[in-house]
Formats: sequence, structure tokens, C-alpha cells
Amino acid sequence: MSHSTTTAPRVGLVLGAGGLVGQAYQAGVLAALEHDLGWDPRTAEVVVGSSAGSITATLLRLGVPATDLAAYAVEAPLSVDGSVLAELTEEPLELDPFTIRDLARPWHLPSPALVARTLRRPWAFRPSVAALTLLPNGKVDIEGEAEALAAATEGQPWPDGLWIATVRRRDGARVVFGRPGSPPAPLSKAVTASCAIPGYFRPVRIDGVEHVDGGVHSSTNADVLRDQHLDLVVVVASMSVAGGWAPTPDALLRRTVHRRLEREVRRLRKAGTEVVRIEPSARVIRAMGVNAMADDRADDVVREAFLDTGRRTADPAVAARLAALADRASQRVDLLHARAS
Repeated sequence: MSHSTTTAPRVGLVLGAGGLVGQAYQAGVLAALEHDLGWDPRTAEVVVGSSAGSITATLLRLGVPATDLAAYAVEAPLSVDGSVLAELTEEPLELDPFTIRDLARPWHLPSPALVARTLRRPWAFRPSVAALTLLPNGKVDIEGEAEALAAATEGQPWPDGLWIATVRRRDGARVVFGRPGSPPAPLSKAVTASCAIPGYFRPVRIDGVEHVDGGVHSSTNADVLRDQHLDLVVVVASMSVAGGWAPTPDALLRRTVHRRLEREVRRLRKAGTEVVRIEPSARVIRAMGVNAMADDRADDVVREAFLDTGRRTADPAVAARLAALADRASQRVDLLHARAS
């Protein structure tokens, strides 16, 4: 069902979790959408980012084009619009490997807020979310990354149409910063909180409240857009799998992510919004590997994601649903100028 016939199609973009490898996948997918359809992802009405996707979403809203996201991933030259990437990565965070000993530190007891929320809404209780809120605080402090992002965006207001998904550690509730009605937060804090993997990174405090990785609630959190009356939502799900299954070492995890995304897609379609989800094929997953934080796979991942997305968008059924992107592409210059002003 379309909500718009005489005005420009309203398009939402969802960028999911997936670590460094997931960011490379998103860069390849978005570059392909721009190359093949002429659609600039920066023109999306709303961009939702979870975990690694919060970084990609923020960069888009700061004006970095998809081509520069891909160029940066493969260490190619950047355009002027992509210069903010260099500012943010002058001193990359050094990451020690996660070991089983990290789980030997003291775990949190269930908080009164978690127990109360479970009693109020038992039908919404998810053991996996509750368990992740109880993990020991991580030993890696991500606050330095928040300072770098704050410095690069100094003086800029929260970008229009940028939603960052996090989870409140005390009760496991999803908090989407940037969404109307959500509590205020500095952009730098919201992004780093969305990336704060429980048990590895320390929680990020926003207004005195600890928040962790938005992927704890969902790898994609696409259903937060169900009340936005959008014509089309494009979901880039790095941790899922096309078709729901592929014979890979992380097959069970990817199938779980795929099935949750299916539920989110049903909610969006029930609200009258068309959805196109882009998930890695078995070939792309082989390029991605099983270590989401691997820093030596970007070239292969970007290339395979770019080619795989081209094959996906060439499918007649998918192409029909993506027609709104082609319509939106013709107006991208005016939209970008309006957003910049």
C-alpha cells in the first residue's frame, strides 16, 4: 500500500548490527544501490542505526556519501564530502580479543527495574535480552570514541531523521535516541552506547543511565518505523542470511536474526509500508567470515556485497518494490540541499 501518490515517496533506511565486517557490508550494499538505481541513501526520510549500523547511519546523516563509505573501507581516496571519515579515525580504538575469562568477572544480579518490567509485560519478556543485561561490565572503555565523534561534530545539532537504537541496561528496554519523544542525548554518546557490546565494552552513561548495544534487542530494530507512514523501508541486515539459511559456521545465529527480521517486516507491512530487505548470500558470508571485528576482510566484503546487491536488485519482483528509490533519486539534490539548510 502506498501512502503517497502526488508527493515524493517517503523512504526509510535501516542499518543493522555486524561489527567492522558489517560496516563493510553496508558500504558495499549502499554503494550498489546508488550505482545501480541512482538513489543516494542520504536522502532517506529516516535512517535507523543499531550497533555498527549506528556509525554508518550517522556518517550518512553527516553528509558522507555511500561511495566514500565504500572507498574508505578499501582504503581508496575520499571525496571532500568524505573528509569527516579521516577526522573520526585518526586514532582507531585498539581492541583486545574477547576471551572466556572476560565472563569470569562478577555478573549483575537482576535489577528491580528488570523484574518489574517483566511482571508488567510478561508476554514481552525475552530471556536472551535479560541475560545480556546481566553480563559483567566490559573491560574496554569506548568513551574515547565518543570524544572523537563529539570533536568532529562540535557545534552541529542532532541530524534530522537519525534514529539510534540502544538498550537500557537496568531493565533491557529499547531506547531509540533521535526519535520524537525519546530522551535527549549527545549524538556521540548515543552512537557509542549503541555499539557497547555487553561483556566487552563498558556501558555508556547517558544522563546517568547505563546503555548498551542496540543489537541486544534486535540486530535491525526495523519495526520502530511502523508508525512513520513510509512508502518503502530498505533494511540492510548484515547479520542475517538471504533465504533464511546457508551452510556456514554461524548458520544458527544468522537464522535467528533472519527470523526476527521477518517478524519486524510483517509489522511494517501490516502498517502499509513496503519493505525490501538486503541480506548476505552464502557467497558474501564466506567473504565476511565469523569474526565480526576482523579488520582484514573489507576489500572482499565490499566487492561481494556490491555484486550481490546488484543481483538482488535485478530480480523483477525486487525491482518493482524498489521503484520508489528511482523516483526518490530524481529529487536527491533538492532534498540534500534542503537538509543541509
